[in-house]
Amino acid sequence: MTQMTLLFDLDGTLVDSLQDLTNAVNHARKHFSLEPISTAQTKSYIGDGQVNLVKRAFFDADEGLDIQQPLKILQTYYQEHLLDCTTLFPGVKETLQQLAANCKLGVVTNKPQAAAERICQGLNIAEFLCCIIGGGRTVNLKPHPEPLLLALELCDGRPENAWMIGDHYTDLAVAAAAGCKSCFCEFGYGQTRQEKPDCRIQQFADLPKILWT
Repeated sequence: MTQMTLLFDLDGTLVDSLQDLTNAVNHARKHFSLEPISTAQTKSYIGDGQVNLVKRAFFDADEGLDIQQPLKILQTYYQEHLLDCTTLFPGVKETLQQLAANCKLGVVTNKPQAAAERICQGLNIAEFLCCIIGGGRTVNLKPHPEPLLLALELCDGRPENAWMIGDHYTDLAVAAAAGCKSCFCEFGYGQTRQEKPDCRIQQFADLPKILWT
């Protein structure tokens, strides 16, 4: 029997990083004399990479602002503070340890590569992962299938025996594009939009019984 490959999004799926991301956004906004935004606002902007996060979070900035300026400020601050408040969602470490006994595991995220690696290492889940594919590792971000297909290659997996687990429509779309099944995390930050996941979980610890029933 071919070993199953399970690929996970990071923010809103394995880790609750909302406060640190909000702090980074507001640090950059303050530099341009803009009022802070709420965690709820930041939550609605997450999932399509940091460039899109900054574009959305600077909705009220001067029209002539070069988005690369606040992006650089945000990235510099975030690299220094990405583990201030970020934690694993309940049950993540124990469930990953359980799944790793029989499956190949990996992370496929639009978060920049260096940040994704530091978070996985800092929260002690890197040991369960065959690969971490972050933004910049491939030319394209999710929902393009390129990062997921690279993860499958590194995990020696096949699409028909793989799942993409995430909290955002991009996770569901990338699974469909690559020919994998998908599982939507209801506890995360995103929405399904028009995508239709193969299953849904209310908490991370529910994943094993969903996969094997």
